[in-house]
Amino acid sequence: MKFIVFPFRSGHVLLGTKYKSICGDVIGVSTTFAHFVYLNSVDSIIELLEKRAGVTANRPPNRMLKEVMGWGEGVALHDHNERHKKMRRVIASALHPVAARSYAAQHRQSTLDFVRNVSISPDKFKEHATNTIGAFILRLTYGHVVTKDDPLISIIHEAVFYFMKGVTQPYWVNTIPILRHVPSWFPGAGFQKIGSRGRELRNRYASEPFEEVFEQIRHNRLPRTSYTSRLLEEKGGVNATPEDIDLVKWTAAAMYVAGSTTTLHVVVVLFFMLALYPEVAQQAQAEIDSVVGRERLPDFSDRESLPYVDALVQELMRVSPPAPLGFPHTVTEDIEYRGYRIPKGASISPNIWGILHDPKHYSSPHTFMPDRYLKSNPDPDPRKYIFGFGRRVCPGI
Repeated sequence: MKFIVFPFRSGHVLLGTKYKSICGDVIGVSTTFAHFVYLNSVDSIIELLEKRAGVTANRPPNRMLKEVMGWGEGVALHDHNERHKKMRRVIASALHPVAARSYAAQHRQSTLDFVRNVSISPDKFKEHATNTIGAFILRLTYGHVVTKDDPLISIIHEAVFYFMKGVTQPYWVNTIPILRHVPSWFPGAGFQKIGSRGRELRNRYASEPFEEVFEQIRHNRLPRTSYTSRLLEEKGGVNATPEDIDLVKWTAAAMYVAGSTTTLHVVVVLFFMLALYPEVAQQAQAEIDSVVGRERLPDFSDRESLPYVDALVQELMRVSPPAPLGFPHTVTEDIEYRGYRIPKGASISPNIWGILHDPKHYSSPHTFMPDRYLKSNPDPDPRKYIFGFGRRVCPGI
């Protein structure tokens, strides 16, 4: 199926409802310069992004983001080659469940700080969530303890802002590659100024906290261990090869981008949905009170004893997934699916929102209902879908 239009901001909703009922599970969007394919069903996603991952694991050539801003060296936008495999393995080593348990004390303190700040100024809950999540990731990744008005936070927030501009906004350079060489003073080349600032921030974001850890190791003055320090020491410390240094540097940079925006989204949705559904908040609070009491915060050791709270988290991720259309894949050769030809270079996006609101898999899909996961035959866990597919399942995307 072909449309001569782009889906807009709520395109994932239309693709998963109105257009799916008209056109089916696989929808094609063609322009003069590019082809886009949107997958609206679990079956089509599994077939194209998992079973055929050998030809669908790369990323589209977002020239603005990869070349003009310089993010092509990062994990999320890197083609799936040997370097990308190494980067994913390195990140996975820090995020598997055993490693995650070692962060429990830090997680507990961060949660206390967040709750305290929200109790003081609840109208600023989003700002508090942003700061708490950022501080947690920087401590985990670099051992950096955030201070008031920390300049590193400002640099990283602005760098992520420009990264998201590159992800979400259209630029002609993405469809007409020769524009990459147009000077910034040329009429219509404002993207060059945006890209230049984005590249500067990306360099500072990736380099400054990394160099801080590297110098601490060089002078044997490491105040605390972190993802970066642990990996550098495993690679030989200051004697690590340039390849290993580059690997550690760019996987560390991926941690903030991958973790901050997605976690913040879930926290904001939590506040929103609990305000809309006070009965859900009351039931979750009652379960916490009965299992944990009110003398301490729940922690990971309580998780199995809090089934309703766990179901609530699942439902938050289902009703509003952080990346409703995921990160796009690209096809490295012509392929056929159900009689349709998908040309080499086409972008393929899984409509994660669409499959999480598919009545085939979720009863009353547009109703916020944590109990759906507590039935004798529960609805599917949305965490199977929100972290990506095939060879692009997180870590780092």
